[in-house]
Amino acid sequence: EKYFAKKEQVLQFFPTPGLITKYPDTIEEEFEFIQNLEYGEKGSENGNAQTRDTYLLKHKELSKIKDFIYESLNKFTVGIWKTKQKLIITQSWCNKNLSNTEHPVHHHANSLVSGVFYFKQDITMPPIQFSRVDRQPLMPKIEENNIFNSQQIMFPMEDGELIIFPSNVWHAVLPNKSKNPRYSMSFNTFANELGWRDNFTYLNTNELL
Repeated sequence: EKYFAKKEQVLQFFPTPGLITKYPDTIEEEFEFIQNLEYGEKGSENGNAQTRDTYLLKHKELSKIKDFIYESLNKFTVGIWKTKQKLIITQSWCNKNLSNTEHPVHHHANSLVSGVFYFKQDITMPPIQFSRVDRQPLMPKIEENNIFNSQQIMFPMEDGELIIFPSNVWHAVLPNKSKNPRYSMSFNTFANELGWRDNFTYLNTNELL
């Protein structure tokens, strides 16, 4: 269906949605659990260490956070995308950024929506940074940045917060200048059902030939 904008207003042409939510309970026990997991060696390029286990949300120790993430995904799909088709968490893993380590610009393949849950994040640690890939080749001198003229946007996060965004959005974490490790958990999603029959775009993995 087409959406017709009203006249005499600032327009946003196909804006990319995201969502930040806050976990309502304490995370001390869950934080202790993820700290004691086995992490790989620091990456040779960026130093970001990830858990060996990439299906963390299957563990009962993280079951309450998993329920919260699904509630938040439902807010995203129903409230923003306006669909009843559900997302399913696929892989989930923790990232540990020690001092002076970073996570270079990347996006997540084979996923519809991705998210990051923060176990240890404060103002001394780098925020998550999103970058535009459709950069304008010609730009005037910008006097004040806003959502229309910025090439990057950062979101300072706090312990227990979750950020959700489409998986094709490029994002990064700049070097951690704090003396303390930065802990976060990332996850990807997919769906058993997508599209609609009348447009011949319907996909249901339970109905494949």
